[in-house]
Amino acid sequence: MIGIRADESYNRFVAIASLNKQRFADDKPWTTAAPGGHSWYIYPIYDWKVADIWTWYANHQQLCNPLYNIMYQAGVPLRHMRICEPFGPEQRQGLWLYHVIEPDRWAAMCARVSGVKSGGIYAGHDNHFYGHRKILKPEHLDWQEYALLLLNSMPEKTAEHYRNKIAIYLHWYQKKGIEVPQTQQGDIGAKDIPSWRRICKVLLNNDYWCRALSFSPTKAKNYQRYNERIKGKRQEWGILCNND
Repeated sequence: MIGIRADESYNRFVAIASLNKQRFADDKPWTTAAPGGHSWYIYPIYDWKVADIWTWYANHQQLCNPLYNIMYQAGVPLRHMRICEPFGPEQRQGLWLYHVIEPDRWAAMCARVSGVKSGGIYAGHDNHFYGHRKILKPEHLDWQEYALLLLNSMPEKTAEHYRNKIAIYLHWYQKKGIEVPQTQQGDIGAKDIPSWRRICKVLLNNDYWCRALSFSPTKAKNYQRYNERIKGKRQEWGILCNND
C-alpha cells in the first residue's frame, strides 16, 4: 500500500494512470501489478488533493506531524509544505525555513555542512545564486570562461570529476561536427540543449552526476578506473587538459 497522490508530480500521475499498467480488476484503477506479477501495488489516495488530506485529519481528529503546524504558522502555503531531505535542487530552496521552524537542527546543519548558511540566504530568492531557473555570470566573462572559472574554484578532486564529464559531453558533439555554443534558446530547461550556459548551470546546481547533460551515475566499483581512462582521453582529445 503506497500513499502517493497523482497531483504531486507528473511521474506519480503516470505511475498510476498509464494505460500500460495491469490492474487487479477493471473497477480498481488504483492498483497496479508489481514487477513479476506476483503482488500488487495499491494507491488508496491516488486521487486526493491537499485539501482532502487535511479534511480527513479534521473529520477524524487524528494527530499529524507537528512540523506541518509550524510551517503553517510560518506562512508556508499548503502546496509547498513538504518534509524531505534538505539539499536537493528543489529542496534547498526551503533551507531558509529550517532556522525558523527547527533552530536546533539548523545549528547542527550549519556546523556539519559547508555552504548551508549561504544556501539559506540565497537559494530561495531569485535562484540566480544556484542557477536553478535563471543564471547570471560576471559581465567580463563569456559562459565558457565562467565554466572554467567555476571548475578552477572547486576542490581538485571535484573539479576533475566534472572535467571528465564535460569533456565527454563536448567530444560527443565534436564528433558530430557541432560546436557547443555559448547559449541557445531553452538551454537551461529540462531538455538537454547543449551550451556552455547549460554546463554552468550543472556546476552551479552541483549536479554531481551531470544528469542535465544526459549522464547517469557511474557504478562505484568502476569509478576510479573510469576517471583515469577519461583523464587520458582528455589529453588525446585536447579538451579540458590540465593546461587549459
